[in-house]
Amino acid sequence: MRPIPSTLLPLTLCALISNAFAQSAPAPAPAPASSAPAVTSTIPLKISGRLDVGLKSAIPSDLSKETTASEAVDEGSNARLNFSGSSDIDADLSSYFMIEMRFNADNGAQNDSAALFKDKAWVGLTSKKYGDLKLGRLHSPQYGVSTAGRYEAFGGDSYASMGTRGALAANQWNNAVYYTTPTASGFNAGLIFSKGEKAAANGVGAHVAYNEGPASAAIGFQQEQDKWDTTTQKTMDTFSMGAYYDFGVVRVSGTYARSSKANITSSGSQEVFTTGVRIPYGPGEIRASVRVIDETAKKSATDASSDTDSTRIGIGYAWLLDATTGVHFSLVRENQKRYNANGSEKSNATGEGAEISVRKTF
Repeated sequence: MRPIPSTLLPLTLCALISNAFAQSAPAPAPAPASSAPAVTSTIPLKISGRLDVGLKSAIPSDLSKETTASEAVDEGSNARLNFSGSSDIDADLSSYFMIEMRFNADNGAQNDSAALFKDKAWVGLTSKKYGDLKLGRLHSPQYGVSTAGRYEAFGGDSYASMGTRGALAANQWNNAVYYTTPTASGFNAGLIFSKGEKAAANGVGAHVAYNEGPASAAIGFQQEQDKWDTTTQKTMDTFSMGAYYDFGVVRVSGTYARSSKANITSSGSQEVFTTGVRIPYGPGEIRASVRVIDETAKKSATDASSDTDSTRIGIGYAWLLDATTGVHFSLVRENQKRYNANGSEKSNATGEGAEISVRKTF
């Protein structure tokens, strides 16, 4: 018997899952004796989104060249417009879709000219008995599960947040299929496959997550196209984890991610660690977060000239005016270190920034 080619394994998995879903779907009703006009069914369309704009004093991206902050009317977090819908097929099986575009609320421009629906574009089937299957432009395991915004003090938003938490791993995967098991006693697990395009390698990944009461935790692994070597179909690995525990008077959270086997010789790595707290106070929350990034051999094992290490501290207050409106205050301090080719320190600079923004969700 000839073995199944590896490229057909994702299709085989989809076929098995689809067969299981099909078993839970009702048998088609017999055709009526008399012809009747066709009826087109529709599902409720949900439209949601967010705008977040304010006054910002931003730290330069490269502190070795400039440390003076620049002032502007800018986004506190990226604006988004989301369309979604779902429908019940029977008591167990339902279908759904979701698409979300990102744009710059300060000028109305599309955030990514190459992708209208930058954050997500997926369709799926979900079964209480067999789990969930979705396809399209999906969130990778680290972005959607193991270092998701719920594990960062600011939810991954606001200027004081730690938006980069997943090391070198991509946030979105194109041409992907993701299966997640039903949740039992707070646990679920998932597998994902992404078909690479052109020079990009295929992606594979998995997660295990727990969410019950005041505690939540997740771990993830993904192998995908090397971010530091995009000239060939070469992969890198990323392990990631996140957790929080809500004590009532304070919620403590943290994330960790490490990408390895990066660069053309597979000798590079990047580690990202964050930890933070949320403390209810008055009409909102005090929030604080710290992030440490450690890069090694971005260019090569013998050349550290492209490596950047940083420590970022953010503190802020979320003044929640109502369920959909908030005023967000942020203070940020960041230190960056850069190196010579031999690994000796080239620069060590610190910058400070601040922001106040108005956020509206709908």
